[in-house]
Amino acid sequence: MTRRFPWRSQLAMAVAVAVVAGCGVANPLRAGLDPTELSKARAQVASSPSGTANVVIHYENADQLTQLVDAGFDVWGVENGRAKGSATAETLKVAERLNLKTETFRRIKNTFDKGYKTVEQIEADLKGLAAKYPQLAKVEDFGDSWEKTQGNGGYDLNVIKIGHGDTANKPGVIFLANHHAREIVTPEIALNLAHLLLDNYGKDPEITALVDSRDIWIAPTVNPDGHKHAERGVDWRKNTNTSLIAGPITVGPNGPGIDLNRNYGFKWGGPGASTDPRNATFRGASAFSEPETQAVRDLVKSRKFTYLMTYHSFSNLILWPWGHTDAAPSDKRLIAVGQKLGQLSGYKPQQSKDLYKTSGDTTDWAFGELGILSYTAEIGSWGDNFDPPFARMSKFWDENRSGALYLLKTADNPGAVFGPELTNVQVTGGRVQVQAKQPISRVEAYIGNPGSGMQAAGSAIALPTTLTERRQVVMVRAQGANGQWGPAQAVWSR
Repeated sequence: MTRRFPWRSQLAMAVAVAVVAGCGVANPLRAGLDPTELSKARAQVASSPSGTANVVIHYENADQLTQLVDAGFDVWGVENGRAKGSATAETLKVAERLNLKTETFRRIKNTFDKGYKTVEQIEADLKGLAAKYPQLAKVEDFGDSWEKTQGNGGYDLNVIKIGHGDTANKPGVIFLANHHAREIVTPEIALNLAHLLLDNYGKDPEITALVDSRDIWIAPTVNPDGHKHAERGVDWRKNTNTSLIAGPITVGPNGPGIDLNRNYGFKWGGPGASTDPRNATFRGASAFSEPETQAVRDLVKSRKFTYLMTYHSFSNLILWPWGHTDAAPSDKRLIAVGQKLGQLSGYKPQQSKDLYKTSGDTTDWAFGELGILSYTAEIGSWGDNFDPPFARMSKFWDENRSGALYLLKTADNPGAVFGPELTNVQVTGGRVQVQAKQPISRVEAYIGNPGSGMQAAGSAIALPTTLTERRQVVMVRAQGANGQWGPAQAVWSR
């Protein structure tokens, strides 16, 4: 993006001209704004009912993107220093001041492929699973949408609880989806996870072990009112709270509503969260002002979760706290697990603030207030947008399945990310043989809790006859030279 001058004299002259010309002159050494494209964008803003233009802005760092967001830029997705989204007149002023290349484009109308489930179908799917597997699953109503609190229709907020027996004291993981209404791929990921765990219980040893030993909660949509708008092809991001908008109501991300992912209580009201009710990132009148975020808060606080995963789209990213500050988190497990999730998904792993600064979001709150290791998966690439064909869902699920299982697998010990990861476990003739990516000092096979089974030096161990008399789930893990045990892997004993 830098123009190179072949002679130093020309460089010196250019700098001198900039100094003489005074403040506010864009740096002539940087490839910048195209006046024609800027005029197009301003014309779009002037003619659009929402007062926005569809643009791609080329930015150089997170601070620039944060400034754009604070000026009303609704970021849809990012890729290689480009941000796609809808810009306000104020956004364009900031882009011009920063001399950032800005290109307009005509956005294809939002669609809702018939493969995606409606709010009613999501609820029916959850209740169908609970009816089919009553010993393993239960659907709970954990709150109401804004419309329902107003007596204007609306929906219950539903979560499916998965686990075998009393799970209250078992390691817990919660998965949340669809804070932002238009991100229609996210409820499908959550539903796929519920089906994976329940449909494969008793068939797959790993799934069986996780359902037996974990407290699992999955909420496919925490913004059902907004999702209903998305089903009609509306570009809707926020919830549907209209109480703070005076005058005519427009539709879209700059219409009414509160950005639920800017309404959580930890560091609420900081960067990346607008005070303008018509802005896409409007934070609300106060922290936890919305019934949806109140419901999530109360649900998360009601259990002791090790991990929280919240699904968003799009940009192929794995994000973790902090988002509100440049400071790095002190818990090294948070970073290491996030990097592992990036490896498993093929997404870029990074601290949230490295994208742009945000405040009042779900993960900063869960980690900052409750110490829960919390992550965001931004699902889908630059070309997917918010409404890719449903045929893309199989790819998205393949990218996110392993990460969800990894969180469940390590919920009893996130520090296992620093231990050996088993790549192969074989049970033959009552003997377990393992292989791992790292050197192994010891191996353990157990039923129940880690440390309660048989241990042996090296990478092989003989199972006691009590474990081989019948088909049982046996957990196997390895210890590295650093003394850290890695994640356990489940196998059938025979």
